[in-house]
Amino acid sequence: MARAIRLTICAVLAWLGLAGPLGAHPVDALVGGDKAGPGEVLVAGMLDGRRDRVGFEEVSVSINGQAAELHHDGHFVAKVPIAPYYRLNIGGEGIFAMVQTFGIAELRDAICRCLAIPAIELVARKKGRIELFFAGDSMAGRRYFKAPRGEKPVLDRATLDRDLDRLFTAIKPYIATSDFASINLESVVAAEQPAPRAPKKYTFFSPPELPRALARAGVDHVSLGNNHTADYRDAGVRTTLDAIDAAGVLRSGAGMDVTEAERAARVNVKGQKLGIFGFVGWRGSWTPNQVASETKGGAAWGKRSDVERITTRERRAGYIPIMEFHGNVEYGDRPTSMSLPRFRAAIEKGAPVVVGHHPHVTHGLEIYRGGLIAHSLGNFLFDQEHPHAHVSYVLKVWLEDGKFLRAEAVPIQLLDYRPVPAVGGMREASLTRLYWLSSEMGTVLARSGGHAVVWNKPSGFAEPECQQPTGFRLASFAPSCLAPGEIHGRNMVPRGDFESARFGLASDRFWVPRDAAIDFRRRENGEGYMALLPDSAKKPAYVYSRSYFRDVYSTRFTLESAIRLPRAGTVELIVKSRPHEGDPATSSIKGESIGAQHLSGGSWEKLHFDFTLPEERKGAARAFRPILKVTFDDSDPRRDRTIEIDDFALIEWPDEASQRDPHQAWRWTHAKPATSSVLAQR
Repeated sequence: MARAIRLTICAVLAWLGLAGPLGAHPVDALVGGDKAGPGEVLVAGMLDGRRDRVGFEEVSVSINGQAAELHHDGHFVAKVPIAPYYRLNIGGEGIFAMVQTFGIAELRDAICRCLAIPAIELVARKKGRIELFFAGDSMAGRRYFKAPRGEKPVLDRATLDRDLDRLFTAIKPYIATSDFASINLESVVAAEQPAPRAPKKYTFFSPPELPRALARAGVDHVSLGNNHTADYRDAGVRTTLDAIDAAGVLRSGAGMDVTEAERAARVNVKGQKLGIFGFVGWRGSWTPNQVASETKGGAAWGKRSDVERITTRERRAGYIPIMEFHGNVEYGDRPTSMSLPRFRAAIEKGAPVVVGHHPHVTHGLEIYRGGLIAHSLGNFLFDQEHPHAHVSYVLKVWLEDGKFLRAEAVPIQLLDYRPVPAVGGMREASLTRLYWLSSEMGTVLARSGGHAVVWNKPSGFAEPECQQPTGFRLASFAPSCLAPGEIHGRNMVPRGDFESARFGLASDRFWVPRDAAIDFRRRENGEGYMALLPDSAKKPAYVYSRSYFRDVYSTRFTLESAIRLPRAGTVELIVKSRPHEGDPATSSIKGESIGAQHLSGGSWEKLHFDFTLPEERKGAARAFRPILKVTFDDSDPRRDRTIEIDDFALIEWPDEASQRDPHQAWRWTHAKPATSSVLAQR
């Protein structure tokens, strides 16, 4: 039932110039007429070494640890056991090693009866080139130790080192291929609350074991130039610096006084001297505020004059200046008029790359005067429950002799509060957002496998500005065009295809059962779905979203899903609006009944509800959560009670002005005739 992504191998070959018109190249040239046996699948794809003139004689490809057959023209094929995910490792003495991960549904190709991986571009390892890894907002406190509603916590004090290492299991292979790795550590580090908290709504502290776990995961540097470094005043700054230093991790962006806070982390990476420094974009309105001064600790305050001064200082000292900046608006889509000139000022003064964070969601990439600005990387290691904050990416950046050469955005999702590769709907959400917000700034991204790439001198290939919503293709992550007579909507639950609901030990915590249990399962072909397991057939079973949907821009919605009841029953949709501050607490499953649909059971059926919510602000409804209530027609305890759910979508239909706004185009994932409720899913 999961969406099958149609990407023919012939199309890959045509894009690479290795075949004629679409369909002209025989598929057997790749798979060699080989057939997969029971429990196996053929995986085929291409390597692209044209830009750096990379030969394939000493290159190796493995898929889930099994060596693939690599041909002289760059195409490869392997027969591997069916699995939920396929991790591709590419190595060789003359290239930078690469890792990519794919889900089975997004690769399935009907023509070759195999899994087809889009062409992956190789980068030659040459003198003066280095690869850097950057990731966004990170912490490991709060919900990591205090699981909601009695669930098992992610971190346990008794097994803390092991548990912390598990947070990085899925992302560690991506860090390991880079020469230097940096993240934004947005938390005080202390064994317990080190001092009275600052007078602010949210304060964080993470265990002192975290920096050591970061080091074991391959992280070399943390930026502390953010609004949480001074959450517990000078005492918290002190314990944070001590724990990071004890772990052997480099730091910058904060200190016990302004001199230390503005000090860059200077490091030699394969002969290239880097000076990495960090800033926070504002002082804070409380007393004492969050920035360092001559007499107190805190983060380095990055006014434009400071950005220019520190960047120039590092360049004149013989170091390649790299700035990390904590600014812009939380959950905003684009850089602000305050942050944008500061980011660009660093490039103007000689920084080849600037990395931003703080919004908890991603912004676009900008090529500015030959340098790269990543305006916001979104979350990396965080306990937020909002689904839009789970869509993110990490960034690999190549420098050549101190100049920006290439960047590769690796889509990730936050699953169980940890970073894992994004596949399926989560990859689509990450890449379409990144593509469009980058294109607004004149940056056109190209494809490399399942990642997005930009060079300092882009090639002639470019994605179309938009495409008709005919199905997400891993080969094309451009947003959809609005056709005449249609309106567009956006899916607020990109993980609803359940291809990304479980990754190793990490499992989706977004869904909550009542009078039931939840399991995320795989079919024999490897595709995923959610199973709701009622406690009894005599009473209803419920499943609902843990958090309220807060990123609401309209009042019109559609909930649709594929569902299989084992026997006849009724599914009711209930919507619970988020209570106002001060309202009395009510049950999580109590709300307004939208409607009910009777299902015959025994096979997959379509669930569909259209509904409108009251306007609360500027054409938008109040934050809400959807609740599904399932009641069987009979209560026979001997009959199967397993309810299967797949392709869950909560679609928001914006007003006409938003439909026509080009700045909103990247959001659209669904379309329907303007006078009909029949949906055409992307």
